[in-house]
Amino acid sequence: MSKSILQDIKECYITGSQRNLHKHHIFYGTAKRKKSDEWGCWVWLTGEMHNQSDMAVHANHDFDLRLKRDCQKRFEEVYGHDKFMEVFCKNYL
Repeated sequence: MSKSILQDIKECYITGSQRNLHKHHIFYGTAKRKKSDEWGCWVWLTGEMHNQSDMAVHANHDFDLRLKRDCQKRFEEVYGHDKFMEVFCKNYL
């Protein structure tokens, strides 16, 4: 498993909890999920924040977009905008 570019420790990216953690691939779908793994574009979320409530990232477009923007900003700090566009082919900022 690649290291997340957004987190150094295993805790929920939103709440800081260390219980009931799920790995969330920020860019998902068949091809993008693999790229998220490869480039470290994932975070730990509690089950509630991941897919077990109405406020979860998989049920809340604004939350999903927030994580995509956070990740794109960090990715571009490390690798640059051109590399982000080459890998993920869409600008979320």
